Amino acid sequence: MKKIILLVLMLVVKTSFAQLNNKSFKYGFVDQTGKEIVPCKYDAVEAFLSGFAVVKLKDKSGVVDRTGKEVVRCIYDGVINKQNWIIVSNKNAKTQYLVKSTDVLLSKKYEDVKTLSPEITAVKLNEKWGFIDVVGEEITPKYDEINDFTDRFAVVKLNDKYGIVDQIGKEVVPPIYDRVQNFKEGLAIVESNNKYGVISEEGKIVIPVEYDMNFYFSDRISIVKLGKKYGVLDNEGKEIVPVKYDFMVLNDDLIQAKLEDKYGLINKEGKEIVATKYDLIESFKDGIAIVKSNGKYGFIDKEGKEIVSPKYEKADDFVDGAAIVRIPVGK
Repeated sequence: MKKIILLVLMLVVKTSFAQLNNKSFKYGFVDQTGKEIVPCKYDAVEAFLSGFAVVKLKDKSGVVDRTGKEVVRCIYDGVINKQNWIIVSNKNAKTQYLVKSTDVLLSKKYEDVKTLSPEITAVKLNEKWGFIDVVGEEITPKYDEINDFTDRFAVVKLNDKYGIVDQIGKEVVPPIYDRVQNFKEGLAIVESNNKYGVISEEGKIVIPVEYDMNFYFSDRISIVKLGKKYGVLDNEGKEIVPVKYDFMVLNDDLIQAKLEDKYGLINKEGKEIVATKYDLIESFKDGIAIVKSNGKYGFIDKEGKEIVSPKYEKADDFVDGAAIVRIPVGK
């Protein structure tokens, strides 16, 4: 009687190592041409994932590739096959991670891993983080932290200082700052000793690290503070409104400026459209803002024109084309 060899094609395995319930068989893999790519010698197998499959032999687990090579020997108590890496563990030993690079399993074992982007994997070794690029090259782990890549760049931490690296590990912004925001529209805001500046993707200092307020670019301009005065810079560091005002804030798409307790309005090209003459300018609603002068209220539009000169004791915002105003009885 011929000895029958059972070849098992594992298309779907719903339960890990379900085959262990039956000791009568050995398991392997065949490809779609019928070729046996993994010999039927294992007590259990799991389905392939990203080029690798977990196998089990004598209660120990390992990993095979699609050529049938046992790339991780069956010496581990536990093996977990993930999309981008493989986790191996033994009792009373630290869990270790092996990183996949296309169809290659890298040989070095790491203490931890995380996905930074579809192409980049962060790896931890000796309590330091580095990363492995799309072709499997390791950028030597040396950072205390690596954040996720955003548009080709990641913020890194080293000795309590922050910088930015690109996907080939080049330090675009060296880790010398107290805080760094990742690049947005080609610019990164940095902080050192409670002062702020801006750096470009080429590593060029666009705005010196000397301002006292964090930048927030809106339509390519930012309000800045130097000492106790405010001004406006564009995102190339050019001063479009002198740093001379006592306070500034965005009011819709205009800049509201305060000088000697009076308020005015400046557009984003730096042109003063309303002189600093009002005691109060409220937020624009539907293109109209309430203003106050000498204790009286009126309205202006975004061109600075007084729709109603300040003459009322009180005024409310326009609703459905009309605004409530009031005057004292007998006036």
